[in-house]
Amino acid sequence: MSMDPREELLTTCAWCLQHIEQGEELFGFGARASPSIDLSDKEGQFISLKLALQDKIIPVLVPSRTSQAHKDGYDLMFITCSAECAQDLKDALELEIDVFKDYSPPEG
Repeated sequence: MSMDPREELLTTCAWCLQHIEQGEELFGFGARASPSIDLSDKEGQFISLKLALQDKIIPVLVPSRTSQAHKDGYDLMFITCSAECAQDLKDALELEIDVFKDYSPPEG
């Protein structure tokens, strides 16, 4: 019996993309999105986030407005299989933010 796509993403590590078996410990963390990004139509869904420097696309959960994550101020939730994957993903996200925070496209 195959899982529905949402269930599959809930059991996939956002960093290494390995399947997380039922009963295994999950690791996760939240993040804030830029105020200029409207995610309201994606609440309760997974979206794909491109990490340009890693040449990687990762699954990210946008918490629903009624979730504890949203109440705690998080716009995005990352699910990982280990503390190491969580830290590697955090480091990659911080690098992306640092590199691209002051980027503006060339005027043409």
